Amino acid sequence: MIYEKRFILTVGREAKIILKADFQKNSNEVTIDFEFLLKDTNESNFHDPITSNHPQYWKLKKSTPEKAQLLQMEYSGVSRKQLYSAMNEFKKRIGQGYNIHCNMIIEEKIKNLKGVRISALNRTLLTRM
Repeated sequence: MIYEKRFILTVGREAKIILKADFQKNSNEVTIDFEFLLKDTNESNFHDPITSNHPQYWKLKKSTPEKAQLLQMEYSGVSRKQLYSAMNEFKKRIGQGYNIHCNMIIEEKIKNLKGVRISALNRTLLTRM
């Protein structure tokens, strides 16, 4: 099962969270996997937040798969609150009676990573464009 949720970020970008459920055979266990994609206002397709020309690409390749997902989330600009919102909607669609868990520890913090942040002045300038 796949569920997509889109968010408009403050910088004018559009972020997409793709949640994928892996139902275990003969069990009520469900594992959730995430994918984070971005689309700028002048682009027509979504892309990974960290690509090979990104300055932090080396950090992504050096990380464990779980830490790499956290990096993708932080650089996409998606907040943990938005991720929890998408997860709760996804859990409602799956239904009750399943033991749902994910491989990524969302509460884990990544040192020196802030994601996409803008000031009030920059936000005002972006809305006038």
